[in-house]
Amino acid sequence: MTLQVEAQNLRISTVAIRPSSSPTAARFLPAFAGLILICAIALTTGNLLSIGYIFESNYNEGWNVYNAQRLIAHELIYDDNYWRVNNYPIFSFLAVAGINYVFNNLLLSGRFISLMSFVAVGVLAGAAIRRFGGDRVDAIFGGGCALGFCYLIAPAWIAVDDPQTFGEAIMLGGLVSYISRPPAWLSLLRTALLVMLGGFVKHNIIAIPLAITFDLAIRSPRWLPFWFGCCAGLAAGCVGLTHLVAGGSFIDHLLSPRLFAWYSARYHLAKYLRLSEFPLSLIILFAPAIFSRDRRVLASYGIVSVISATISSGFEGTSFNMFQDAAVFLALAAGVMLHELRSRMIPGAPAPERVAKVALTLSPLLLAQPILARSPQAFAQIYHAGGLLDIDRRAEQSFLAEAEYISKKHGPAMCESLLLCYRAGQPFTIDPFNSRQFILAGRLDQDGLIRRIATQEFAVVQLRADICDDLEASSCTILHNRRKFSRFTDDVLYAVDRYYRISWRSQDGTFYVPK
Repeated sequence: MTLQVEAQNLRISTVAIRPSSSPTAARFLPAFAGLILICAIALTTGNLLSIGYIFESNYNEGWNVYNAQRLIAHELIYDDNYWRVNNYPIFSFLAVAGINYVFNNLLLSGRFISLMSFVAVGVLAGAAIRRFGGDRVDAIFGGGCALGFCYLIAPAWIAVDDPQTFGEAIMLGGLVSYISRPPAWLSLLRTALLVMLGGFVKHNIIAIPLAITFDLAIRSPRWLPFWFGCCAGLAAGCVGLTHLVAGGSFIDHLLSPRLFAWYSARYHLAKYLRLSEFPLSLIILFAPAIFSRDRRVLASYGIVSVISATISSGFEGTSFNMFQDAAVFLALAAGVMLHELRSRMIPGAPAPERVAKVALTLSPLLLAQPILARSPQAFAQIYHAGGLLDIDRRAEQSFLAEAEYISKKHGPAMCESLLLCYRAGQPFTIDPFNSRQFILAGRLDQDGLIRRIATQEFAVVQLRADICDDLEASSCTILHNRRKFSRFTDDVLYAVDRYYRISWRSQDGTFYVPK
């Protein structure tokens, strides 16, 4: 009870440690907070260096480019063609289409938005910590942790053409809006606008809207009807705009089926817990001070983000990046914990000065341990930046050569790398991953695709690897394990093996041509 009272009294932090009482600690903490921020930025070196090169960073890049191109061409991107289903909301495509007027390069436009969103996550995390009572040192430390934790959770999604970080930044802006002032007409309307925009960028980022709703229900239940009304009205407006601009099958596309495996959910949750075991343990240990009555929304955010990420990561095609929301929560809690610890080490506090120095030294180190553990590798990347750029140049040359190979076949192509088919000038006809989900759910008939393969309609088929796992076996066999998923059904792959032969193996897989 005493801790809660102290936390409430220290809602707005004053000078946490005076140089006269502990000058070493007073110098150490600001420098350490700056170091964490530098280390977090250093982690992203590889992503920053490759942002301008043309090759596929992940499967979603080609998929997002195709859909943004279709929107610019005034096509209905939510039509009744489920061979190229679009299960993302529309606003990320609108943003890419808008900024493309500057870059005239859809891939670079998407990557730039992702990079700016990543920076915004760090800035907004610092702003949230300030609203929760921290000072500049706490904000810099928490902002650096947000960048570092987000990168460690989703390295293949930072500065790539994917809306995950974009949606996260907008949602975090909604949280900052909510905690900046007590509930009122204008502040709740602004918050609802931000969370609805975030939801219509990436619809599975639900922790912040739910946390705000829970907090309102406990703290200010009279504002709940207005909050629900704002959210419902804005959601209806976004759905109406989507139907008007991009097609009437939006809801059906958004709710497209996905295979689910509890193994994947458990695996990714265990991975998150291993990565964050030190900061998470400290945060749980000091939870009464961190999650005081006026920070209940932060506790709700943490619980919902971990639960929702665990469930989301069990669906096929999702990965560890589902825990990006949980990573941001971890950073906010770390910044608030540092603030609470410093608040209790003011002159005249009962703890001996030596104990205070030890606590103020060890706690930030443990909170930032995931970032510090990867920092040597990050600075080694900076030291070898020339070599990394050379690798990127060779990867781009190989990618462009593969695209040229496909374009010279003078016929339709089917690619597992959608960006490769896009670069080769191929129209968007088949989304391998999502169409497979519809086939397995019984909503698409694969026999039509198999007939197209049997008649050798495709001039080239690009796959990530050889179809047959054992090339020396008398018959083709496709092996499976629990951590591997395919973007084509086995029947489709066996048909490709029967009617096509391997023509070329390259950086992005194996290229099959008709026998």
